[in-house]
Amino acid sequence: MALPPFATAAELAAMMQAPVDAAAAELALASASAVIRRWTRQTITRVTDDVAQLRVLDCAELVLPQRPVVSVAEVKVNALVLNDWVLSGDRLLRTGGWHCLPGTSSYPDPGIVQVTYTHGWDEIPDEVRAVCLDLASSTVSNPGMLRQEAIDDYSRTLAAESLGLGALSEAHKSMLGDFRRRIGTVGLR
Repeated sequence: MALPPFATAAELAAMMQAPVDAAAAELALASASAVIRRWTRQTITRVTDDVAQLRVLDCAELVLPQRPVVSVAEVKVNALVLNDWVLSGDRLLRTGGWHCLPGTSSYPDPGIVQVTYTHGWDEIPDEVRAVCLDLASSTVSNPGMLRQEAIDDYSRTLAAESLGLGALSEAHKSMLGDFRRRIGTVGLR
């Protein structure tokens, strides 16, 4: 499933205060959005009826991988639909935990729970859009990753920050930190 970029070509042109070739803008925005999604491990865009396969370890809760969780449509193990769960943030809870099916003492092997749910933001958060536009603008304004160019007596030197072409800076990572998927209370690096 192709996800839309986090900003539009018109927003990119407005930020750069200059016209931008449509094809270059689309490619730069799609690339910047992909870099952000990869680093955050989140789609961020609203996805309806996504299906996640979660392995049951002897635990009291199952953590859904994409945030924010908007709603859960169905929770199944094999063909059995479970209705004895509660959604708490991005976690599914069951009385007695997830280590056994109702009326049994264990889960069938391989212990996979299939969850159909809706997640992501209806509108792209401002921080995500800002990082996307910043990455895309550096790509469009310096596609050759030039540090310096000179023609006759004209010389132009670009800032080192403009050489990142698709790479997140520490400032970008700081802005996106709240959107990055975590396990428990420990952040993944």
